[in-house]
This record gives sequence, structure tokens and C-alpha cells, in this order.
Amino acid sequence: MKMTKIAAILPLLMVGAVSAAAQDPFYSISEVVSAANIGSANYGPWALSISGDGAEIASVAVKSDWYHYFHMSPSGMDLAHRFHYENGCTALLSSTTCKNYLETSNWTATWFSDLSSNVDQTFNVTSSTVTAESAGIITKYGSDTSAITSVGYMSLASHNREAVATLPSATAYLNTVNGTGYAFASAYDIVPAGSNYLVVGTAGAQKATAYNNCYNGNSEIQTYSPYCPGYETQAAFWLVNASGTPSSSLLATSHNTSTSTNYPYTASAMGVAKVGSEYIAVGYSATVGYGIGSTSSLPKNVAAFWKLGDGSLSTTPTTSLVFANDSDNPGTNSDYTIDNSWAVGVNSNGYIVGNRSYRAKESRNYPTKMFIAKYSSSSDAISSTTTPITTSSVNSEAAAVNNADQVVGWTDERGVTSQPVFGSVSRLQEAFIYNINTGNRYALNDLICSLDSAGAKSCVQNGKYYYIEYANGITDDGTIVASARRFDSYTDWSTLSNGTNVVVKLSVSSSTAFDSNHDIPAGYVVANQLPVFDYGASDSSGGGSFGIFGLLAMAGAAAVGQYRRFVKKGS
Repeated sequence: MKMTKIAAILPLLMVGAVSAAAQDPFYSISEVVSAANIGSANYGPWALSISGDGAEIASVAVKSDWYHYFHMSPSGMDLAHRFHYENGCTALLSSTTCKNYLETSNWTATWFSDLSSNVDQTFNVTSSTVTAESAGIITKYGSDTSAITSVGYMSLASHNREAVATLPSATAYLNTVNGTGYAFASAYDIVPAGSNYLVVGTAGAQKATAYNNCYNGNSEIQTYSPYCPGYETQAAFWLVNASGTPSSSLLATSHNTSTSTNYPYTASAMGVAKVGSEYIAVGYSATVGYGIGSTSSLPKNVAAFWKLGDGSLSTTPTTSLVFANDSDNPGTNSDYTIDNSWAVGVNSNGYIVGNRSYRAKESRNYPTKMFIAKYSSSSDAISSTTTPITTSSVNSEAAAVNNADQVVGWTDERGVTSQPVFGSVSRLQEAFIYNINTGNRYALNDLICSLDSAGAKSCVQNGKYYYIEYANGITDDGTIVASARRFDSYTDWSTLSNGTNVVVKLSVSSSTAFDSNHDIPAGYVVANQLPVFDYGASDSSGGGSFGIFGLLAMAGAAAVGQYRRFVKKGS
């Protein structure tokens, strides 16, 4: 009887399966820049930012690879942000790997030598142009959809920098703050403020010992790079009119410099938004704390925010910390687990996103973990903080937030938790989009596959396979700019072989949309994970260790931008 019923139902099920409508991928991919268009740079391109209307995209390429040596994301290569490179390589990776990064052409030693010579090393790349540091780097596009604006910096002679803001009809040069000229400045965000524009960033003066050590050409990078950028910097704010003239400018109140040191204290505003009736800027300030493997106090960076009132900059902004408790920040207590923290963005609802790096080892890793904080205009303070991705030892990094409370960034590839042995090269990263209000997080690689009428998936777009690695920007309608690797075949994709770095724009397909909660409809989440990683399976040393040959092989693969891993190929 049961078998008869099943037999009768089967044809109906088959008809339903065959007649199901084909489904586009949630996100459609368009390539903006590829590795074939990076000019004299050797590595990249990687995404940086997208304009509010989605029309313009900034990406970056570099001459030398110093991001592996300092264990950072490639798009984090900005000399102003000291927390990315203060610890150096040997505090994080094996001496074998670090030695390889130093002794290979166009790797870290080349970067440090060129830094001393003031040689262009960073390049902005768009679909049609490549612009060197000396001509100007766009660090971020404004999120305003009514006009395209951008901010950044120009590298000048004698290791100076000039902050720059590009407005619809003018360019503003911003090294003067409150009547004082500063030799080093960068701009990192811009928003309209009435008929003017509010620009935030960093500015500072030379610190003699740090400056001399940073630019002395010495090959002892581990020793001398922590002195960079050679300037004491503070969060800076400019109010600029439509003709590009600053009408007001201020530095934040002084940060904690309670310990005398030859290293520079650094601080910067990284994002700004209007929350209710007031403008809030976020970024990082400076404090004193312990470094990884260190027993002495060092300058550290700590996530901070500044209340800018109506944006007129009539009052010097006070530096406030995102995390109220000392134990949640870098500090002089050697038991504290946080190494550095920094905020990267804020939206109109008061949500602040940022990251904290840890000085306490978790499963043979010193992780970086994203955080979300909520600024409440009613209480005039931070009302809550959370760390959404809390799995022990797993890295996560937030890069941007939109006004729909969606965050983009990257985390360890989902098959990677504690497998890598401390001392190996960087873990493979995978881009995500996260909904603050529902707590749902999606791998972008699961949102780029289509389904045919029979329910079979295809993850091919533009005739290619893509691995979406870093997401750096998101507009209010959910359009994303990301760094990806493009492959010609499934075999190459599944083994991360023969890939090409590309910057891509991910646009929501015209046939679908976010649901009312700004989540991805469940049917559009199509599993697209790399084959299972098999770390050290053939290594006789046990414990999942690579051994010296595995380290060298992985370091070599990383050098050419492949991050190639040993994988167990799927069936």
C-alpha cells in the first residue's frame, strides 16, 4: 500500500522538479580591475571603497609585498596605521617564513628600502587609470548618493603626506589644522554637512627619533618598522566649503602619552556619519599597553569615537573609548588580552563597526575579531558592544557598514578553525555580509551561484569561477566591492591554482532582493565552499604541523598572490 502511494506520487514530484523556475544568483559579478591593469605595481589589485551610488570604485596595488610579513590584509597597507605593523613578523610567524619574506625580491626588505628612498609603492587602480602615491591615493569614497566625493592623501617629498578631499567641483588640500601646518596627514571619510563637507582623518608632526629610525634604510625591519610613520598623529577634522576651502578644522584632545617612548603615538578618525541631529566620528586613539611577547609598555591603539555636534567644529572634540572597561582595551596590565583595537565605520543608526587584535594566543593563533557597538543619541554614549564571530582562534575583520545595518568584511575560510599551526602563513580568508539586526551572516561565495530549472547549481559567472576573499565596501542598496580571485576552470578554483587577482562589484540581481529584514532569502543561499582542507595530512611530524618544507612551500605560494593551500579535492 505504502509503495503504491509512493509510486503514484513520484511522477508528480518529477513534474514539479522539472517545471521549477530557474534562479539567478543573488549577486551578479562584474569585474572592475584585474591584475593585468596594475601598471608598475607587482601585487594586487585589492578593493578599497565604493561610492554611495555604486558608480565609482577605488582599489589599490603595491610594488612590494609587506602585508604577509606583517600578517595583515593587503588592503590594510597604509603607513599611517601603526597597529598593522608594529609587531613585525617574528612575533607572529616562524623565523623561516619571516626570513623568506625578507630575502625574496620585491618582498619586505625591498619595501623598507624603498620607503627610506621615498619611492612610490602604493597605486590607486580604476578600470582605466593607475595613479601613484605621489599623485594621490583615494582611501574612501563618500557614501552620499547625491554627489560623488572622495578623500585620501598625496605622498610628498621628505616622507611628508598631504590630506586631500575631492568635492563635486573642487579639490581641498588639508594639512593645516586649526591654523597649524602638519607634515603628515591623511583623510579617511567625508559626509555632507549642510552646504559644506565634513572630512575626518589624521594629522601630525615629526617625532625626531622615530622619523630617523623609520627612514634610515636599515634592513633590520623587525627593529625599525615600529618607528613608522615617524610622526605623532592625532584624529583630525575639517569643515570644507563647496569651493574646497576649509572654514574650520580641529585636532581631537590629546591621547594617552603617559609613558615616555621613542615610538610614535598615533590616532586617526576613520569614519563619520550623522546620527540623529549630531555627527559622530569613529576610529582609534592611543594608549599604553603590552605588545605580543613583550613585557615592556608600548604605544597601542584603542577604538574611539568623537561627538562633533552639528558639524561646525566650534568645540574641540573629546576622545571617548568604545569599550568602557580597561580589560576590554589595551592597557598596562599584562593580563589584558587585547593588543590593539580600531573602529572603521559608523552608520546613521549609530552602529559602529571595528576590530580588535589579541595578544593572547588561541589555538596557536593570535586572532583579530570584529566588533559592533551601538551609539545611542538619547544616552549620549555607547549602549552596547558585541563580538558576533566568537569562535575561538578564528579571525574576522569588519571593513564597512551601510545604513541598512549590513556589515561586510572577511573571516577565516569556513573550513579553517584551528588547523593551521602557529608559524604558518596567513589563513585563507572568505568575504561575508552580516546583518546586525538579525545576527545572520552569509559567505559571499554562497551568493554567486545560479540554479537551473532542475535545481542544479552553476557557480560560473562571466565564463569564470570566482573566490570572493575580501569585501571592503557596501552601499545602502547592498552593492558590494570586493577582492576576488578568478579561475578558468573548476579544478583551478578547487585547488586555488592559476588564479588572477580581480576587483569585483557584486550587484543584487534584478530578479531578486533582500527581504524585509535585509536578509538574503533562504533559497538564494547556494553552498559554494572550497573542498575540505587537509592540513599536514602527509606530514610525519604529527599534530597537523607542516614542518619546514610545508612552510616554505606555502610562503612561496603566498608570494605570488595565490595563498595556495594543500587541499583534498572534492569528488
